[in-house]
Amino acid sequence: MKLNLDYKDFLCDDLFVYWRIHPTAELTSFWEKYISRNKHCRESFLAAIAIFDEIHQQHDSFLPDEASVNRQLQDRINQFRKKKLRKVYMSSAAAILLLALITALYTTTRKGSTFSGKQIASIGEVMNQDKVQLITGNRVVDMENNATVQLTEKENALIRDSLSRKEIDLKKNQTNKLIVPFGKRSSVILADGSAVYVNSGTELDFPSVFTGQTREIGVKGEIFIDVAKQNHPFIIHTPKSQITVYGTSFNVSSYTDEKNESVVLVEGSVHIKSDQSSLMLKSGEMAEVNNGNILRKEVDVMEYISWKNGYMQLNKNSLTEVLKKIGRYYNVEFNYEATLNLKDQTCSGKLFLSENFDDVLQSFSKMTFLQYNKTGDRIIYIQKTEKQ
Repeated sequence: MKLNLDYKDFLCDDLFVYWRIHPTAELTSFWEKYISRNKHCRESFLAAIAIFDEIHQQHDSFLPDEASVNRQLQDRINQFRKKKLRKVYMSSAAAILLLALITALYTTTRKGSTFSGKQIASIGEVMNQDKVQLITGNRVVDMENNATVQLTEKENALIRDSLSRKEIDLKKNQTNKLIVPFGKRSSVILADGSAVYVNSGTELDFPSVFTGQTREIGVKGEIFIDVAKQNHPFIIHTPKSQITVYGTSFNVSSYTDEKNESVVLVEGSVHIKSDQSSLMLKSGEMAEVNNGNILRKEVDVMEYISWKNGYMQLNKNSLTEVLKKIGRYYNVEFNYEATLNLKDQTCSGKLFLSENFDDVLQSFSKMTFLQYNKTGDRIIYIQKTEKQ
């Protein structure tokens, strides 16, 4: 019996998505062989390629974890050899949203909840500032969303966005400040070549050029940084800790409205010091700083760094936590009745952070059995779906 796949099945397949974004000889060979043996799917396959490529030109896409894809590829090749390819099922509405949707997102309810309040609760806050700003001396430079600031050897800054590029002089021997409001993102290539991805609601302090025996920056908010290897240690100052590295990549989340600060290490090693304790962190570990205490645990690093690739990797995250992250990313506030117990419900999967916020809201609504109403440009009211 032939398995009839339409274009939506291919579009919802992680392996197909990865191949279109990051083609390899092995993946191309896999799909060519599959289509040669399933000629009845060729029309749907070609349609999926055309639709995906058109949307991919308009949106940044997420990249699945490479190790995970390699495992999937080997599993699929084995299945292919046995002439068994499992069909991916997804609702038509979800498939139409394509990359703007979450994959396999679902919710569960934690047991033991007895909360029965009826007051209105809120998640997140709204910032009125609408532009990314670079402050150097008395000069304030407005920048577009996702603009990149690259420091040069001449102590200048080259600012690039999707529409333009310009070069400005930086003040010597003075700290510069990059302010990224909620709803915006940016990145900085520091004078030593270190790459910093700056998430929404973040302030980054950095010098025009590093001098002396250390390289030091300050962070309030969230960054992912790939530190250039040098003999001089790299030090990050946050409101709760001091992080020292020589060359590594990791994520730091230290928002002033959060009780905990987190440091998640992708590779290398870092030393974290608070007022009361310190520890060395290894790859694949997270350090949580709370009231001066530092706790260590192993984590899936993609849950904490996926935002820089334009999606959220979720693993049983509470809905309040998910909405708070969405609120920061899009500069919106969520209101809901406390009886919904959102903090006692969890969410898993991949949420693509589309430029179209309505797509994200529709995805969240369909997969969590919650509905939303906009009471303003930046106020979203969440309530239980009347019909499930």
